[in-house]
Amino acid sequence: MTQETKTPAPLTVLATARTTLREVPFDEVRAILAGESGAGKWAWAPGYPFDGTLGGAKLVLRMVTADAYRPGFGLYQIVDGESGLAIGDVGFHAAPDAAGEAEIGYGLIEAFRGRGLATEVVEALLAWTFEQPGVTAVLAETDEDHLPSRRVLEKNGFAFLGSDGETRNYAKRREPGS
Repeated sequence: MTQETKTPAPLTVLATARTTLREVPFDEVRAILAGESGAGKWAWAPGYPFDGTLGGAKLVLRMVTADAYRPGFGLYQIVDGESGLAIGDVGFHAAPDAAGEAEIGYGLIEAFRGRGLATEVVEALLAWTFEQPGVTAVLAETDEDHLPSRRVLEKNGFAFLGSDGETRNYAKRREPGS
């Protein structure tokens, strides 16, 4: 796939009790990076996209450019079920590597933090990820002092792997037999 092509359909859509996770098509990833407000099907809540969104979009662009994109392992907008607005995103830094490990990142605009939404979203993404063939583990990292992000990972069963004093590293391994 080249930069000129679109993400192949069908795109992955996951539902939680309060949100929809919508994989962002490649043409919309480019629009986000170009600063086009409200790119795509969903309207954006004030404060979206944020720096993490742009970082995630750049990772998708890199995957597609390197012909390393794997359907489902891209960027997902978190769409609030009540307002229908994109309020954050969650996604993969890359498709699973040769060991079957994939790293995720996530974020919500400030107005939607502290409600358990990030925990719910990560839980849904984990369930989907571990249904994919060859995935052995999901990795994540967070700033040492970012307690809410640490709690999201801990509530979702991630094991703490260690810290360099600035960043904490976590992993969740596929359950045996699943």
